[in-house]
Amino acid sequence: MKTGVFLTFENEFAPLGGLAAVMRVLPKRMAGQWNGPCVTITPFFREIMKCRPDVLESIHPAGIAFSLNFGGDTHAVSVRRHEDARGFRTYFVDSPAFFNAPCDCGDPPGAEAPCNPYVDPADPSQLLRDALFFCAAVPHVLAALRFTKNLVLCLQDWETACAAMTAKQDARLTSVSCVLTLHNAYDRRVSAGDWRVMTDQRISGRTILTKMAAFLDGPVCTVSQHFAHELKHDPVQRKIFAPQLQKVFHTRAICGVDNGTFREIDFPGETRDRADQGDYRPLLKEKAKRRREMVKHLNAYAPAHAWGSLDFRDFEGPVFLFCGRDDPRQKGYDVAAAAIRRVPAGRARYIFAPIPGDEGVEGLLFLKKLAEERAGEVKVFPFRMTRGYEALQGGASFAVMCSFYEPFGSATENYAVGTPVVARATGGLVQQIVPCSSRSLTALVKKMSRRYHAVSAPPTGFLYHERTLNAKATERDWRKILNCGYWPRRCDRVVARSSIPVFQSMVEQAAAALRDAAELYETDQARYARMIANGFHMLEKFSWETAVRRYREVFLDL
Repeated sequence: MKTGVFLTFENEFAPLGGLAAVMRVLPKRMAGQWNGPCVTITPFFREIMKCRPDVLESIHPAGIAFSLNFGGDTHAVSVRRHEDARGFRTYFVDSPAFFNAPCDCGDPPGAEAPCNPYVDPADPSQLLRDALFFCAAVPHVLAALRFTKNLVLCLQDWETACAAMTAKQDARLTSVSCVLTLHNAYDRRVSAGDWRVMTDQRISGRTILTKMAAFLDGPVCTVSQHFAHELKHDPVQRKIFAPQLQKVFHTRAICGVDNGTFREIDFPGETRDRADQGDYRPLLKEKAKRRREMVKHLNAYAPAHAWGSLDFRDFEGPVFLFCGRDDPRQKGYDVAAAAIRRVPAGRARYIFAPIPGDEGVEGLLFLKKLAEERAGEVKVFPFRMTRGYEALQGGASFAVMCSFYEPFGSATENYAVGTPVVARATGGLVQQIVPCSSRSLTALVKKMSRRYHAVSAPPTGFLYHERTLNAKATERDWRKILNCGYWPRRCDRVVARSSIPVFQSMVEQAAAALRDAAELYETDQARYARMIANGFHMLEKFSWETAVRRYREVFLDL
């Protein structure tokens, strides 16, 4: 009998993005199929959790306490426990000097206290220190819980990877297998001084993941089949984000395990049944109702920190929604802003709900400029929305993801509420979106799509991709985009990247996809309704049962 232990830095009680969404579901689903104990161990982010007193009240001392030498100092560590209604247990590592990412519980939270487990604006080195401390503490927690043999540690991203070493080198633990799952390609360079804070042992490698490669078992996993392919073959991943991992992928292989869906269908069953029979009137009526609810919310919700305005008087055209954390090296909000400028004024309405990233709100000022240029057409909520987001997602005509890369993506979340998707063809989005035949659909996108979808598969949205340049020019341009050289000079992100050919091509193709989506919405509501109905059926292809089975196959081979 094996004990399964999910180690995750981000969790459902201190969430930020996709990792928390996966960890909210996968460990519990795995526990239902696991022949033995299965738990989660994660940091206790006290400042973030205090914003949810109801949750905090359900987390109790686990009766475990120990001292840990770290960086030459001795730190007191205690363990807390949460048990859900089905008996699944989450254990939290708590220590006063760690996991103090600030959160002011505001709506929106302030820039100096963004409620982000990865960021402390006053202490940029906090993340690495927290991650190393967590990994140093894990073996002590396992021993105290009497999980000491036949262990499978399911490590999530670089922040928990060092637990592979600390667990395998702890004499109290025997027969430990460690599997790494990458929810993105991020790694972390670590200096000799930083490394010595956790251990005096010299391990080859300049980054956390290269140091830990020798301690891993089985393949490296990731969250979609296409992202697994890209990690080895796409120039952005292979040459820029993860060149140091190519040897690891060659030695251990990489296994793409598609996530399941993150939400249940939120659309009347009878309406969906009628659509399957070819009657789209109830579906369009429901979608129109959700649009009215969205407009009502937007008219009533006027936070001081929002930018721009939306005029829906006598406007029946499409509404495009852009959302997610602003990572200037991933999300492509600048592509979206530049693309909108290429769509005729008055053609659509655009709503942005970006969660500020490392560049803070200041890094999103190019969206404020867009909102000023397109008065009445663009609204920007540059903060984590704590209310009303569901109304926007359900009422929008299309959700848009201009991502440079997307390990899994959130297309399925939008399908669940009846919203088709426009996206760059990358990562898991290639698997989730069957592209509509349109002027913007290129031969390259068709080729990518046919790896996962039949030619006759019914469309669920629009996919675009920049034109192909030669390999050397592509790598050069991507390096210019991703080095964020504009930021030290506080230049406008859009202006700084607009002269780069790859960026220009992305903007051209994104604008074409937006125009094609707008045209479909304006001229063929029946076809638009079919696209919504097709999205509901696409959800059937992404199940947690399948994900659990695939992970079990990996674990059983160890």
